[in-house]
Amino acid sequence: MRKTVKILGIEIDNVNLEEVGKITKNLVENSHKTCEIVVAPNVEFIMRAQKDKEFFEILRLAKLATPDSIGVEIAAKLQKNPLKQRIPGQAYFRKVLEVGQNQGWTFYFLGGKGETAKKASENVKKMYPNLKIVGTQEGFFESKSESEVIAEINALAPNVLFVAMGAPAQEKWIYHHKNELKVDIAAGQGGTFDYEAGNIRRAPKWIQKIGMEWAWRLILQPTRIKRMMVLPLYLIKILFTKDMTKGKFEK
Repeated sequence: MRKTVKILGIEIDNVNLEEVGKITKNLVENSHKTCEIVVAPNVEFIMRAQKDKEFFEILRLAKLATPDSIGVEIAAKLQKNPLKQRIPGQAYFRKVLEVGQNQGWTFYFLGGKGETAKKASENVKKMYPNLKIVGTQEGFFESKSESEVIAEINALAPNVLFVAMGAPAQEKWIYHHKNELKVDIAAGQGGTFDYEAGNIRRAPKWIQKIGMEWAWRLILQPTRIKRMMVLPLYLIKILFTKDMTKGKFEK
């Protein structure tokens, strides 16, 4: 039975990193190429889902939703259901690579601009030398058509498809092609490929630990300021909504 925290209609698994590895292993072993969806809800996800019904439903359909922000942590504490661990997207990514290397899984990296996915794959192979990355592809389909990319993925039939196109585009892309894709799981990865490729520098450990990595990214990428405006709105909503578990599109 899933132990979850429900925030504005979105259920988020209350798990630690080791549990996430085991859950992902179970999904891969029992999927039989049915493309199970994995998401990483943060404040932006939750607030976007309040005005985007399709995104709301995709997040609710996911077989695993990892807690990916200090805002999720705050809401869980307010419900007296504190998170076991906050799990940023890159932490999930590396845990799955670790488990996948041990299990002999195959991976496909889809997303990022230009050579980002390829560079990310080269860098993680240095950390996990026995990792089986069977393909990479930039996420804007400049070199191949979308149908060609899907055909290539299906020919390789990887166990894990990581998609880094930014939210909600990556989750919607997975959902729209779920019935076509011959993969065990597909997980949205946002900016993870940029981190792994070295395009963006990760915040120092102490900043990560206190949950202020969003501020670090804002310093590095000031254009994110409009996206960050959702944070105070979220806090107001969870503090002053009568039932913070209920979402706008909940039946």
